[in-house]
Amino acid sequence: MLGRNLINSVLTQIPVFILGIVSGVFSTRILGEEAKGIFSLFQANYLLFLLIFSFGIQTGVVYFVSSKKYTEQVVAGISSAIFLVSSSILLGLLFTTYYLDISSFYLPENYNTIPYLISLFVLFFLSFFNNLITSFFQARSKFNIINRVSIINSVINAALFPILYFYLQEKQITVVEKFNYVLVATLILLLLNSIIWFYLYMKQITIIPQFNAAIVNKIKGFVTYSLLIYIGMFVNFFNYRLDLWIVNHYLDEKQLSYYSLAANIVQIILYLSVTIASVILPKLSNSNDDKRLILFAQISRFSFSFFFLLVVIAFSTSYFIIPLMYGEEFTPTIIPFQILSIGILFSCITQLFSMLLVSSNKNIFNIIACSIGLIFTVVFDIYLIPKFNINGAAIATLISYFAIFIITYIFVITKTTIKTNNLLIPTKQDVVYLYGLVMKSYKK
Repeated sequence: MLGRNLINSVLTQIPVFILGIVSGVFSTRILGEEAKGIFSLFQANYLLFLLIFSFGIQTGVVYFVSSKKYTEQVVAGISSAIFLVSSSILLGLLFTTYYLDISSFYLPENYNTIPYLISLFVLFFLSFFNNLITSFFQARSKFNIINRVSIINSVINAALFPILYFYLQEKQITVVEKFNYVLVATLILLLLNSIIWFYLYMKQITIIPQFNAAIVNKIKGFVTYSLLIYIGMFVNFFNYRLDLWIVNHYLDEKQLSYYSLAANIVQIILYLSVTIASVILPKLSNSNDDKRLILFAQISRFSFSFFFLLVVIAFSTSYFIIPLMYGEEFTPTIIPFQILSIGILFSCITQLFSMLLVSSNKNIFNIIACSIGLIFTVVFDIYLIPKFNINGAAIATLISYFAIFIITYIFVITKTTIKTNNLLIPTKQDVVYLYGLVMKSYKK
């Protein structure tokens, strides 16, 4: 079942990957080199709020439901309570900072107004809502539904942004207006996604959250587990996003746009790894036998080969693909993208290693690895960006990703009961297993 879910999810992500590139191309062309960086910074800010105020409960939902440690009703009650309370706290904080005139810390210059503040909160609220619902589908291993919704969303995205791009071709609009069009389109797409997930939840899951004394007694266990996940996610977020703020500090908006585009493209590759990790987590959490470790090792080796091939293709074709798709003005994106693509290869495999440590209740080692990586990010960003501009930022990120990979790899082979050190190169037995799995899926 795990192997079939994994193959189906990866195959599903191929059109999602392609459609994501299409929507990214047209949204970038709408924004242009002036507004792309500002919008990426706006996104990074709302994602930071999402990270801070979600408390890592999505992974907690998957763990406690799939392991059957708590009933689904209790988990739904705890997670819903956290969702409502944290959303209320954030909304209050946003308006407080606005009226104290300190919201400029998270709203870009010229965008420090009530409508943008509300937009930031709505992006947070809908994203949190979608992630929470998706986690229940993950916990039940309903990856066929997750995959279908992923394709539907990708098709809608890939249709809306080209339509918007051609609609705006004949219009003379300012940088702020370009930003507004893309922001509104993003909000509409996120709202449609929320409606789809809510409908499917009511039809497929139908879990009624339990709000009583039973959840009070179990909140501590849920929060304690999620807290370690939360700390790891918090540190890891800055490993992926901190460079945007540092680039924004040292360089101008155009340089920020070039670098943010490079970072966004490699994040699409990373999303494939996140998909694989989300499929294997319920199985790893729900099993303690040696078979899960053997299967994990096989998945890790195949994944490394897959991502290695993908990165080689992306690296070698970027010279003509990036200017062709995004426009000649984004040619400076090529070199940082190539550097980041090497780093993302190691980051993709680190995602899988992290899931094994999470499922083994050893997330403290993920936190250690990510914390060391964050130190590398800060030190090398500050040293290299003034010297080499956005290429320096990319090199700093590559060093950080590689350091996290090495440290996490060492923890996996020393802190778990896995019986092999080969987690990267497929063996003959792996190939035979994959062939049999594919043929079985094909016959069905």
